[in-house]
Amino acid sequence: MTTLLKFLLASHVVLGLLGVAAFYAVWMQLLKQKVSVRFTKISSIWGALFLVLSWVTGGYYYATYYGAAVRSVIRAGQYPWAHSVFMEAKEHIFLFLPFLGIVLAIVLVAVGEQINSKPVLKKELAILAGVISVLGIIIILSGAIISGAVR
Repeated sequence: MTTLLKFLLASHVVLGLLGVAAFYAVWMQLLKQKVSVRFTKISSIWGALFLVLSWVTGGYYYATYYGAAVRSVIRAGQYPWAHSVFMEAKEHIFLFLPFLGIVLAIVLVAVGEQINSKPVLKKELAILAGVISVLGIIIILSGAIISGAVR
């Protein structure tokens, strides 16, 4: 594996972790009685950016290296289900996760000032931030299982 591919894989992981952490912070903020609107907006923008960048770096790594070199090692190893279950699920969930993050960031930027005065809006945004966070954690754990299956 080239240095570029190693860098992209590490970037994919770190950016994904940062994105999930940012949306987790948004989620926790939206669960508070009084939300820091500025913090929530900034965190959601960073979270969306991190998820998109993780998506791009991971996609490039997958298209240029994983599909040809790693997938066959996993399928031939002791844990072939790591690819067939976890990678397949990860691929499909992660396809739309950055879009959910972008939607949340756009809504927070557009109507964030109303969060503290509209409990229904705050609750709905908290649910979306929670979905992004939980799905992100599932993707992170899936990545760890897939990486362990390669060894």
